Amino acid sequence: MTAIKVGVIGAGAWGTAMSMFQAQQGNTVTIWAYETETVQAINEAHCNKTFLPDHALPYNVHASADLIGTVREHEVLIMATPSHVTRSIIQQIRDVVTENHRFVILTKGIEQSTAQLMHEVYEDTLGEGPTIAVLSGPNFAKEVASGLPTAAVLACRDVQIGKELQQLLSGPAYRIYLSQDIVGVQIGGTVKNVVAIATGICDGMGLGLNARAALICRGLAEIKRLGVLMGGQSETFLGMSGVGDLVLTATGSLSRNYTLGKALGKGETLEEYMANKKSVAEGVKNAVSVYELGQKYDVEMPICEAVYDILYSGLTCKAALHRLLERDLPETE
Repeated sequence: MTAIKVGVIGAGAWGTAMSMFQAQQGNTVTIWAYETETVQAINEAHCNKTFLPDHALPYNVHASADLIGTVREHEVLIMATPSHVTRSIIQQIRDVVTENHRFVILTKGIEQSTAQLMHEVYEDTLGEGPTIAVLSGPNFAKEVASGLPTAAVLACRDVQIGKELQQLLSGPAYRIYLSQDIVGVQIGGTVKNVVAIATGICDGMGLGLNARAALICRGLAEIKRLGVLMGGQSETFLGMSGVGDLVLTATGSLSRNYTLGKALGKGETLEEYMANKKSVAEGVKNAVSVYELGQKYDVEMPICEAVYDILYSGLTCKAALHRLLERDLPETE
């Protein structure tokens, strides 16, 4: 494939890993970072010392603090901004976005104030001009940066552009599947963050592997129930962005959501855990939006509701466990 210029918006671990990957594919990459020290470190030391310190960046990765310029100069934009700042970023670049732009959204989250999925935030702000795609799946940034075998799914309503982006994003150790289910792919990638907090709590409390497996299974049922009601396709939740991402995030030691949950299960408060953290696990904010969506669509989501109440209503982990176990016995799975 012919080398192109790729812009990456957001220099966290995932944005940095994707910059590395694209550069290794022969593309020229500009990564926009909010922090001036991150821009300086990438350009001078070829390393993102804050978010991916153990990986040297190729010399064809350049960092910039000029958001507007980065968007204006790159038609393919990989968007790795946290969900809670996404709308403000899109509003800043709105005037330089054209119908030729291709946005690949890496963000796994729901906007708290509106309960909109990320593609809805983009469309709400930019209109119907540019093409929106979503990349999701069981991907830890460190492993992608290390070149370990990884797979993901790219959701794009435009089949032809989806295939073009699939070619761009794929590599020898990175296999991309295609989907048109942009809603289902995002629901899987978002709600799993909340379920992962629950499995972390389970392990922190020492409840055993049986309990963790049951939480993952029932968590997937909650994801699927909500996703289908919101317009997602049932089969999506058995794929990379559903069960794949859930298993990884709900069991992996590199998962910030699982790690947070484990600390809560051991007795730490959210405030104590977050005191020395540079970034917030997405599940903390997702828990609010998922709770609101569950109420809006009248979906039974006891695990996600328990996580919400632990984080925001003072429910103890022990009380949450009792609440889950004391529910009426189900007639079907």
